[in-house]
Amino acid sequence: MTTQGKAIRFHSQNIHLDSGELIDGEVICCPGEALEIIPGSKTANSIKLPGTAHIALGRVDPHVHFREAVEPTREEVETHGPTNTDYETLIGSIRASNKLYSIRSGCLAALKGGVTIVGAMGNTPWGPVGPYRHERTQKHYTENALLPIIVWPRMEPGAQPIHGHEGKDFGSTFGGSGLTGHVRQDMYALWKGEAVSYHNDQARPDETLLEFKNRVHPDQRLLHHEYFDGSTVLACQQETMDLAETIGVSSLLARHIPTGPALQQILDRTSGASYALPAEIGLDYIYWCRERLLDQKPETALINYRRPAHPSREDQLSLIQLTQETVRRGYSIFFGTDHAPHARAAKTFKDGMPGSPGTRNIEHSLQYYSELRTRYNYTWHDIDRLASINPAKHVSQYVDFPLEIGAMKSGAMTNLAIFDSDEAYSVDEAALATQLEDSEYHSTLTSEANLRGQSLFTVVNGTVFDVQSEVKALN
Repeated sequence: MTTQGKAIRFHSQNIHLDSGELIDGEVICCPGEALEIIPGSKTANSIKLPGTAHIALGRVDPHVHFREAVEPTREEVETHGPTNTDYETLIGSIRASNKLYSIRSGCLAALKGGVTIVGAMGNTPWGPVGPYRHERTQKHYTENALLPIIVWPRMEPGAQPIHGHEGKDFGSTFGGSGLTGHVRQDMYALWKGEAVSYHNDQARPDETLLEFKNRVHPDQRLLHHEYFDGSTVLACQQETMDLAETIGVSSLLARHIPTGPALQQILDRTSGASYALPAEIGLDYIYWCRERLLDQKPETALINYRRPAHPSREDQLSLIQLTQETVRRGYSIFFGTDHAPHARAAKTFKDGMPGSPGTRNIEHSLQYYSELRTRYNYTWHDIDRLASINPAKHVSQYVDFPLEIGAMKSGAMTNLAIFDSDEAYSVDEAALATQLEDSEYHSTLTSEANLRGQSLFTVVNGTVFDVQSEVKALN
């Protein structure tokens, strides 16, 4: 069914309102037009959804690692950096990266997961550093995307800030910038009065990963998870919050919080902080923990590298409970997938050490939400606030949208996730590789049983995408 540019109506018994109420009725979706909700309506020309189907707000994922980079001219690199860089080497790196994962592949994965707006990290070759490179990268993403993508500007020493935006600090990231001391402090000083986010995954101060491995001899599946443990996360968060206080930023967002104690540390700081402390929970941490990894086959578990590392079961349960309590108090807390689409070869062990960390998560957002629903008594309203309402409010501080986002009401932007909550689901890597146009596709959920939830349609600013198999626009 294709009705190019036309309105499409859906009928459901479970339309999610912002209040948490579920109502029967119809929604009308037309490209570029505001959402229209008609309670109690059931017209003959609407698409009738199963009784177990839901129409919820489109999900907003503020933490997605795309891999495509702008290919700058030689003159652009000479003018805007990076300095002391061989141009041909840089272009080769960009082309190799772009060959493995494109903006389009990332958008298809997002649509599969019911995600309608994403925030893209800037750790790509010729990343969005400084006003010119950020604007150039943002334009490239906007022109090539199937859905709105917000490119977070990357903070680097000496690089000018983008006023009114949220800078991304990779300076605490092991394997990334690895900045310390006065260099990082000077970088933050440039962003005084602005918003900042950071990865809370710095290394141990007195021992390398190799030294730790040789001393402890952990199971390979747990090497990262025991090295980047709760103490390293807490140390990184404490150091960064102190730095933010000293400099005077307006907001400090901890990315992919992995444990209950880590979240509690941030909440404890809020009463005395001079800046906002929104909290992003790593979505896969509510599913994966160390004990669950050890139940997996090694070849599957070994692609589950994360930093911060996966929590113990005890710390995972505390994160799940505290997240629920915190969102119900109205705090600015939300999910981020940290979707990291490395090729499988990039994740293999070399000389006994793991490769690139991070997993592909965004296309399976619904299955992670279902885990919270079925095992931990999260309500749909809890999920809507964590996955749609709160992250929409966060990103809308930095980017203008044509209509209000994160609101399920007539007149708001027509961003919807339509799914069957009860349908059983299993991962088909071969099918997903084709559907997502991603020859490198692999999933940590391949061998997982008892997954639930099937995405049916994702609506982006009124454009309806059928996402049940091949992703295709219907209007």
